[in-house]
Amino acid sequence: MKFTRLSVIAALLLGMSCVWLSASVNDLPVREVNGRHYHYYEVAPKETVYSICHRLGVSKEELVKCNPAVADGLKAGTVLFFPIDDAPLMSAPDAASASQGTTIITHKVEKGETIYGIATQYGLSTQEVMEQNPIVSDGLKAGQTLHLTIPAKNTPAAPAAHVSAVPAQAPVAATPDEGYIVKKKETFYSIANAHGITVAQLEAANPGITILKEGQVLTIPGKVAAAPAVAATTTVPAAPVQEVTPDNGGAVIPSGQSISVDEFAAASGVPEKKTEISIAVILPFMLNEAAPSKGAQRYTEFYKGFLLAIDSLRNNGTPVRISAYDTEGSTAKLNEIIAKPELKNHRLIIAPDNAEHLAMLGEYGRVNNIKVLNDFIVRDETFRTNPAVMQGNIPSGDMLNKAVRGMADRVAYTTPVFINQTDGAKDKGDFTDALKKRLDEKGIAYKTVNVDGRLTSAHLRELAKDGNYTFITNTSRQSDVNRLLPGLIEWRDDAGTASVRIVGYPEWITFRGETLTNMHNLNTLVYSRFFDDDSSYRSRRVEGKFKEWYGTGMENAIPRQGMLGFDTGMFAIKYQKDPHVRYDGVQNGFQFTVPEGAAGDCNNLLYIINYRPGGLIEKMTL
Repeated sequence: MKFTRLSVIAALLLGMSCVWLSASVNDLPVREVNGRHYHYYEVAPKETVYSICHRLGVSKEELVKCNPAVADGLKAGTVLFFPIDDAPLMSAPDAASASQGTTIITHKVEKGETIYGIATQYGLSTQEVMEQNPIVSDGLKAGQTLHLTIPAKNTPAAPAAHVSAVPAQAPVAATPDEGYIVKKKETFYSIANAHGITVAQLEAANPGITILKEGQVLTIPGKVAAAPAVAATTTVPAAPVQEVTPDNGGAVIPSGQSISVDEFAAASGVPEKKTEISIAVILPFMLNEAAPSKGAQRYTEFYKGFLLAIDSLRNNGTPVRISAYDTEGSTAKLNEIIAKPELKNHRLIIAPDNAEHLAMLGEYGRVNNIKVLNDFIVRDETFRTNPAVMQGNIPSGDMLNKAVRGMADRVAYTTPVFINQTDGAKDKGDFTDALKKRLDEKGIAYKTVNVDGRLTSAHLRELAKDGNYTFITNTSRQSDVNRLLPGLIEWRDDAGTASVRIVGYPEWITFRGETLTNMHNLNTLVYSRFFDDDSSYRSRRVEGKFKEWYGTGMENAIPRQGMLGFDTGMFAIKYQKDPHVRYDGVQNGFQFTVPEGAAGDCNNLLYIINYRPGGLIEKMTL
């Protein structure tokens, strides 16, 4: 794997001597933090710096270099990070910044400072600060020491995903920068379009500005007269799908202004050769209806998010064609679409959630050697017999097995306690039975507590107060959960020294209010096919772009279709270069393999979500 200069510098900053860490560190689980991979270790109660160094085979100096906050003291629950040698490639824009010179500084966090404030002070994005200092994912604390790599002053600071990597060309003339006063209702796109520049260039010239307000002053970067670029075969519109009309070829093309996608960022993984990227989106947009149904609106939101992803991966000269077709929910209409000769020119088809239509498109893909992605039908098994079909959701059986293995590893150093709610839903018996079997195989003893009604301290009186416990219940229903969590918190607080966490289920990610607060209080672990932390930088960035383009936010639903569309678009572009690519998205992730005995591909990526005390949320990949 190749490394950019900046990735090497970052590795040096995060732990120059960590390359000599013992095999014990390399045996730790792996977590992705803001696009980079680290071994991680969660400090258990009563552990000390000495005991951890002895356990992992590292010196105190090595531990502090990798985790500067350790110098301020060690607390139970703190997550220690150790950088991995095979961290993913940095983006081309990062490499370009490094080639122009960088400055390495340290910053001691003062009381009241925020990640955003520090990032703005040094001309960085919050994502860059977090990437260079993964320990801040546990929260920023006064007294912490941050190591920051600052680009040279003549290098604009902007989020890497939004900086264009322009191919080298002959020297050209440039016009000077100018100021511009924002008018009412203007957006980044409308201003950039009016001045003949890209949104990325406008953002790069105005670091730190994410929301536009009337009267704001923006810097409009000077235009550079570049050599003629290779034109794309088509453009991708930014207008809502509701306004689309059939063109002469039958493809659905939204009306209004278009966003050029004739260039893609080199960092996206898109091939640099002029191999065309071509995707057909075949969904029931129901444009024939005067008032589209809820389902049609969600497909529209999916497509809008998909277009955002396509626009964000530009600027390396790769032609791209996105064709959208409206099935109108009709088999006859789908037959018309399949009969169109131009459909054979696409390399990937995104299919709807109709089982019959998926089967038809799957057969079409098999005959014409075109991959068909099923994002919507979770329990479909077509991929097992059809090599063209890609199942976008890990099957239920595979999810159960993977979740059991992952959770068993995480409770291995605690005493597992299974709570049998005798009057509850008892809908998770398959998981608890499988987990008990796994623990038996590993030789890990566990306890069982029967509860009828509300859990109280009396139910747990036989548990030692100085123990370290992980509780596993047998229900996913919120009303049942609400009869358990308050009692666990009360018992833990009365015990004084007990360390407690609880294992939950995919349905729990929908819980809000007091239930969610209690989940954080109990350091809850939940497995799920998807997860969107709407307070994260990545999520807020995509949501902001969505509002800029379309004037409204995404539907308040779980999962959000706009995010699914965005993640699908990001993955689909990368997949056409490398079918083995792994994409960890904002909400959905993709990593396709061919299961034993199957003909087609299946996504095997699963998340564990950790609701940590203090409102923190971490997403780990299994």
